[in-house]
Amino acid sequence: MAADEAVVRSVEKGDSSPTFRVYGWKPPAVSFGYAQRVRREIDPQACQDKGIDIVRRPTGGRAVLHWNELTYSVLCRADDPLLGGTIQEAYRKISTCLVAGIQHLGIDAQFEPRRQTIPSPRGKDLTLPCFSSTAQYEIILNGRKLLGSAQKRFGPMLLQHGSLLLGPEHKQIVDLIPAKKETLKTRFRTELETHTTSLYEVLNRPVSFKEIATALRRGLLETLHITLMDAPLSKAETESAERLVAEKYSTDTWTFQT
Repeated sequence: MAADEAVVRSVEKGDSSPTFRVYGWKPPAVSFGYAQRVRREIDPQACQDKGIDIVRRPTGGRAVLHWNELTYSVLCRADDPLLGGTIQEAYRKISTCLVAGIQHLGIDAQFEPRRQTIPSPRGKDLTLPCFSSTAQYEIILNGRKLLGSAQKRFGPMLLQHGSLLLGPEHKQIVDLIPAKKETLKTRFRTELETHTTSLYEVLNRPVSFKEIATALRRGLLETLHITLMDAPLSKAETESAERLVAEKYSTDTWTFQT
């Protein structure tokens, strides 16, 4: 999360080009949207017992268990001619690239065309996990959600995150819900079984991180007709990310804010 914020700030200053990142999580982690109340949603002790980290994203949206999945981020100016525009325009443009990439695996992924009302993260009960429902321009397969996304505007800048499910491990987020919420746990388990899918479940074979990352790269190239340059974080971005970790993303003040 710190690296994404560091890069978007670097793009804003003109020190970096618009950037598309892909990464995974080790150990597995549950990430929360910036408006969620972490301790209400999950049991931190259950996470610790299972070796699962807890992270708050700078983007909105709801809880995601990052486990056997690929996370992408898009970092550019909000008025970028290729990927920017209004929030919905940016979602559509980015999803078009992602769908093109996923289709290289031989599956007919699509994006959700309908605008749907998504419950607020500040409801009186637990928030539904991210993958239990689908918003407009999120990516579906056979009517089930395969990739969920969330967006944040930093002044003139755009940061969009998304999680693409490689396997079914995301469903284990239900095991992290406080024990006293047993009725809701049962409901959420059903929602996830009914409304989500993964590349493994569709292709009946494991899909490696490298395979899907390469496919997404192809989707970007073919859709946007651009040249991509592979590069690690710059020295300045690395130093900025390290500061953000120390001052923000690793602190309980940020992670467990209410």
